[in-house]
Amino acid sequence: MRGEYDPLTALQNAGKLMGMELKPAGPGRLCGPYYLDGALHPWRKDKIKVFVSRGEVWVYEEGGRGISLPQWLIEFGGAANWKDAIRMIKGESQAICWGHEMRQMIKPEVKYVEAAVLRGAKAYPLESCPLFRWMCGLFPEERVREAWDRYNVTTDNWGNAVYWYTDQQGRILFDKRIAYKEDGHRDKDYFPARKYRVGGGYSGRCYFGANTLDAGKKVYVCEAEKTALLVALMYGRQCVATGGKSNLRGLEPNMVLLPDMDAREAWSEHGNIWPWWEKWGVPIGEIPDHADVGDMIEWKIKNGK
Repeated sequence: MRGEYDPLTALQNAGKLMGMELKPAGPGRLCGPYYLDGALHPWRKDKIKVFVSRGEVWVYEEGGRGISLPQWLIEFGGAANWKDAIRMIKGESQAICWGHEMRQMIKPEVKYVEAAVLRGAKAYPLESCPLFRWMCGLFPEERVREAWDRYNVTTDNWGNAVYWYTDQQGRILFDKRIAYKEDGHRDKDYFPARKYRVGGGYSGRCYFGANTLDAGKKVYVCEAEKTALLVALMYGRQCVATGGKSNLRGLEPNMVLLPDMDAREAWSEHGNIWPWWEKWGVPIGEIPDHADVGDMIEWKIKNGK
């Protein structure tokens, strides 16, 4: 709540409170190479941002979610409650002396979504989802249904595409719900949402589609979940999605990266790139900055390529 602490002083002490090495990123802003829970990002130096807004200090993970500093201390910093978090910010309660071992000690046990939840979700008719209908316009419906079932994609009461992130052990980590329009593009009037959130204990991470992988075989890695489905449908290849441009992690030698056009330089520093844009068949200057291999697949199908 505004007024409970001095936000500028709290911002100055945020690195110590959170156990992170944060660097200035502009007036009233800090950044660092961390996920929201404090885990180190493998390469991005500004994955987490800490800043003052509306009289409070906010902590935001690029491509993830944002929470206030007191709420961060409750979820990840060992604070017992809001009052305890405010006391830590004010220096009235000693902040935890962070280290890798300490983070492991207080890190809550990862929760998993019960399998019955996914079974129930699969009862919703896929025809109510615009993305499913759009994909059936590109590929035979039977193949689309098989891919959605294999990747654990369902819909809900509102016709969203619901991507259930499931790891290679078959454990369901969380959901990601995205609204699409009839043309297959995301409806940007609605933000992607989760029902099973980090704050509720569903803090596990994996690539979308990890449950479909055969160990040792070549794996293609793209950004969007929709694109992973399109690659699997078009080429019959193993493909997973990061769910965000900055979410590359745990890369293996058998992984081949398929970056969006605007992520080619960043992704090329961290793995084997397949230059799909060279296979599109149109001049590179005509390819939109945010296009991905899924856009190329759609173009090729619609143009009989």
